[in-house]
Amino acid sequence: MQREERALDTALEAIMQRVVDIKGSLQELLGKIEQEGERSDWPSYLNAYSVISAQIYTLMKVLKNEKTPVLRNYLTLPLQLSADTDDKLLAATEGRVPSFSHDFVPNLLRTKPEPDVEARHLALEAKMAQVNQDTAQKQINIHNKVVKHVMEMVNTAREEWETETSSRQTHAQTCSLNETQILVAALGTGKGIRVIQQPPQQPQARPQPSAAQQATPAQRKAVSSVKTNIKAASGMHPYGR
Repeated sequence: MQREERALDTALEAIMQRVVDIKGSLQELLGKIEQEGERSDWPSYLNAYSVISAQIYTLMKVLKNEKTPVLRNYLTLPLQLSADTDDKLLAATEGRVPSFSHDFVPNLLRTKPEPDVEARHLALEAKMAQVNQDTAQKQINIHNKVVKHVMEMVNTAREEWETETSSRQTHAQTCSLNETQILVAALGTGKGIRVIQQPPQQPQARPQPSAAQQATPAQRKAVSSVKTNIKAASGMHPYGR
């Protein structure tokens, strides 16, 4: 029992905090509308609505949490009725309810609908009693048939959407956004491209000239004369006389 009470207190505290956040955002939006009016720009209103929508989603998430007790299983009732002013109640309601008196309790803790709503409900029940039973049953069957058809269309569209989403997720990724941006930057601005410097080419070695080519013209003439003299001397023999 104590564990349930602690869980309930924790859940109520979290819910009250989320409600206070939503209330603050609504007050800021109302104040902005009153002060700026038509002079305010539309994107600022969209931002305010987005904040309120996110806060409501957070509140619904807290209510649907597994650790949050089912609040419909608990009853709310005043522990004491008094006409005296209750400071805590006045602070909790921001000055709207000064005390839990006999005048406020029927309005705040009402279990029956308001008199106007109850009168409308009785009028509809009386009108329904005047309708023939067979006609009413036919209308009910037609209504159920239409609702069933709409539900089938919604479920079919949901299944197709889930199948398409799952098939998109299973496809292998064939491109990379990061690599595409790197390639575009390299082609456009040359970013990331390294310039490879080639080593200087060695000059080709020239063939060394021979000794005859290196000789001067005077030396070549002297050599030729020596050969001529040797050839002429070889034709003379001492015993040929």
